[in-house]
Amino acid sequence: MYLIDTYISTPDKPSMGGAEKQLYLLASSLNQEEFRPIVVQLSSDNSLPSTTSNLSNLEILHLPTQRLYGLNGFRQTVRLLLLAKKRRVDIIHTFFEKSEVMGWLTARLAGIPIWITSRRDLGFKRKRIYDRIFRLTVNDCKKCVANCNAIKDQIFEQNGLERETMDVIYNGLDLAGYQELLDSESLRRDLGLENGTPLVGMIANFNFEIKGHVYFLGAAKKILEKVHNVKFVLVGDGILRPRYEEVARELRIEKSVYFLGKRTDVPTIISNLDVSVLSSTNEGFSNVIMESMAAGKPVVATNVGGSKEMVTDGVTGYLVPPADSQSMANAIINLLQNPDKAVTMGSAGRKVVQEKFTLEAMVKSYERLYKSLVAKCNDNR
Repeated sequence: MYLIDTYISTPDKPSMGGAEKQLYLLASSLNQEEFRPIVVQLSSDNSLPSTTSNLSNLEILHLPTQRLYGLNGFRQTVRLLLLAKKRRVDIIHTFFEKSEVMGWLTARLAGIPIWITSRRDLGFKRKRIYDRIFRLTVNDCKKCVANCNAIKDQIFEQNGLERETMDVIYNGLDLAGYQELLDSESLRRDLGLENGTPLVGMIANFNFEIKGHVYFLGAAKKILEKVHNVKFVLVGDGILRPRYEEVARELRIEKSVYFLGKRTDVPTIISNLDVSVLSSTNEGFSNVIMESMAAGKPVVATNVGGSKEMVTDGVTGYLVPPADSQSMANAIINLLQNPDKAVTMGSAGRKVVQEKFTLEAMVKSYERLYKSLVAKCNDNR
């Protein structure tokens, strides 16, 4: 049983976040002869169907939970407990804070032997209360899975988990969408640009300042002083978008920056870019970096979180200090002025993804983990 605070849909939906994409890919790709996954969404959105639904043969339930510490939270926890008993769940695997607490309670009260939790970022949104609760429940946690070593190290320092209780399983990417020949000029046509116009882009939501859009725009201003015909695209939406549109106007670069909003054709957009950028000041393991490398594009990323576990500086792209528009601009200019180098770096990045970050590798790692924990529990009975 997978528990997630939000909700999942197919990866082609523009509203899908990184953790939601990964959960969908994992749960829908498990060996059906050995595993029976159930996904329970705890999103407070009451508009989602509450009855059982199927998505790519994946069973999904919705238990809308508002306040965890209230009557609604109590009722939904009881429903979760009854569901887990009825389905004879062996493993509860939780994503995010609300799920972590409700999953622990359900495992405890239903006698479920295995509770696994996941950490997908460096905790910039995580409230301290949840860390205090986790320190009280940590002995019941059979595994804490991080999606990069940077997160694993932070968990070790902050939560006091034993290293043997922590595993790193990298995100996986379905390479099918990047193996087909995509139109690498379609975005330029849509924007009314000439073929070959240099395009630099970033794909990130506008919900949090940690995505560093202001530094990307600052770098764009500096790049335009050296490469006059370059254009910039920002894919994503959120409450901060109007602010950054105003920043573009204040910098007088609004005619060179395109805010594209949410898009479902991310592989095609990436295939149109000359350079893919990540400007975050706080990051876990970026799916966008992975996708850009799979598309054969050089990456300029801030050296935060798990970025250095994907990008090899000077080989598959460049790592730059966070909150440093000048360093970011210098790296991007270098790639724009040396297209052969950019192509070589992009090809090297594609090879890395094919070797280390495939969907198949991720799913196999989780299957081995699940089976090993079940076998250990059986041995201890």
